[in-house]
Amino acid sequence: MLHGVRSVRPRRACCLACETTHVIVPAWSVPRRRDGAEVIGHALLAKAQGDGHRTIALRLGRPPASVRGWLRAFARRAEAVQSSALRGARAIDAQLEPGRPAGSTLAEAVDALGSAARARRLNLGPSAGPWELAVTLTGGLLHGRPRDPPEL
Repeated sequence: MLHGVRSVRPRRACCLACETTHVIVPAWSVPRRRDGAEVIGHALLAKAQGDGHRTIALRLGRPPASVRGWLRAFARRAEAVQSSALRGARAIDAQLEPGRPAGSTLAEAVDALGSAARARRLNLGPSAGPWELAVTLTGGLLHGRPRDPPEL
């Protein structure tokens, strides 16, 4: 985490629909990553603002290779994340103003996640932190298939 260490003991649950077991982890935990959503989210936000991976790694106290890996993994799926986050935000707030171009696909995806988190907080009340919501919307932030909002 950003401040200290948080451990988790993942639990398993059996899905009746697909008859398989799944690992259940809290939203602050990013699948296949040691660092939490808040740490990786700060790295993504810094990259969207133009910082390089070495600068971000130094600021977060993480190895540059780890930060570079997070940024590359997110960049590979940034378009899918952006469209999923915007659909989720519009499902919550149909009056949502489209964001202005941010200069890169990664920056626009991070902005879309921010829009979804704002719409969630303003219209449905506070629940989880913005990066926890991002993990939920994106199916893991760095891996997985972005989730579409439920049909209304």
